[in-house]
Amino acid sequence: MLSFALRLERDEDRERFTRLYNQTQRRLQRLAARLLGPGPRAEDAVHDTFIKLIQNYGQLRSRSDGQLERWLTVVVKNTALDTLRKEGREEELETQVWEPAVPPDVGEFEALTALIRSMPEDYRRVLELRFLAEWSLQDIAGELGLTEGAVKSRVFRGRKLLIDALRREGYLDGRSCV
Repeated sequence: MLSFALRLERDEDRERFTRLYNQTQRRLQRLAARLLGPGPRAEDAVHDTFIKLIQNYGQLRSRSDGQLERWLTVVVKNTALDTLRKEGREEELETQVWEPAVPPDVGEFEALTALIRSMPEDYRRVLELRFLAEWSLQDIAGELGLTEGAVKSRVFRGRKLLIDALRREGYLDGRSCV
C-alpha cells in the first residue's frame, strides 16, 4: 500500500501519507471488519480508502491530521456499506419510522449489524461513530455539527432504541445492558 504514496509529488506529502497510514490502518481495518466481517472484503475497503485519499490529496492537503483521520473513517465506513449495497444486503432506511428487520438464519453479529443499520440515520450515524469507529464525543460533535450534549443525548436514545429492539428480537432476556 505504501508504494501508492509514490504517486504523491512532494516528499512531505509522502511522509505524511505514510504516517497517517501507520497511525490509522489497524483501526480502519477493525472498523471494516466489523461491518464486512474479517477477510479480503474488509482489506479491500481499507485499501480503496487509502487510494481515495491519494486521489483526493490535493483537495485534502490543507486539513489537519485529525481531520484526515476522521475523513478516512467516514470513507472506509461508506466503502464497506457500498460493498454491502452492491451485494444487496443493505435495505433502504425509512427516515420517519424504524421497523428493525433481522433476516432469518443469520448470526448474532450480522443480526446486530442489521439492527444498527436499520436505525434512523440520526441515531445510527452517532452510534457507528461512537462504538464502531471509537470516536470521542467531541470528534462526533465536530463531524456532525452538533453540540456534545446533543451527541450524548443521541447516544443515550440510540442505545435505548437498540436495546429495545434486541429485546423484541429475543437477544436479551430482560437483563439490563450497560
